[in-house]
Amino acid sequence: MCKILINEVMLGKRNVGFECYSMETGEIVGYTEKQIKAQFQAGNPVLGFMLDADGQLKVDETFCKNIMCKSGISTLTPKLETDCIVNLIFTVIGREGSQYKVISSRFWQGCMTEEKLKTLYELGAVNGIEVDSKGKITLCVEKRKQTQAVENKTSRKTDTIQSEDQRTEA
Repeated sequence: MCKILINEVMLGKRNVGFECYSMETGEIVGYTEKQIKAQFQAGNPVLGFMLDADGQLKVDETFCKNIMCKSGISTLTPKLETDCIVNLIFTVIGREGSQYKVISSRFWQGCMTEEKLKTLYELGAVNGIEVDSKGKITLCVEKRKQTQAVENKTSRKTDTIQSEDQRTEA
């Protein structure tokens, strides 16, 4: 169950929750901070978040360069005061051939070319990718899937070893 951070929802200056994209259903789901922490405890981390040493929810800066804060109808402002000159952030959610599937902070979904994505990334308007010094793009969603696959293989090996140990004991 993969969810991806899109926007923070504010009531005045107080955080009331977050809007996340669900990879399974393709819909936008609203979560409170408590619900996101519960997702982590259930083993379903939400991309764009991390828990610090104290168990506090933080925005994962390796995934998000910036996020938009929604404080009213059609009111989006950048959360981090940076040199970001745009009022729209795109989050990469996958690949489709040579194109990259994205969703915007206003929930537009579509595809972008690599050149357009890199240009927007330089402006600070793209989340969900890492660009190395050679210009190679790595998708955080794909990296997460690879990490999960390795964790699953490791847990299966551990389960198999434990099963074999139990058989030899019996």
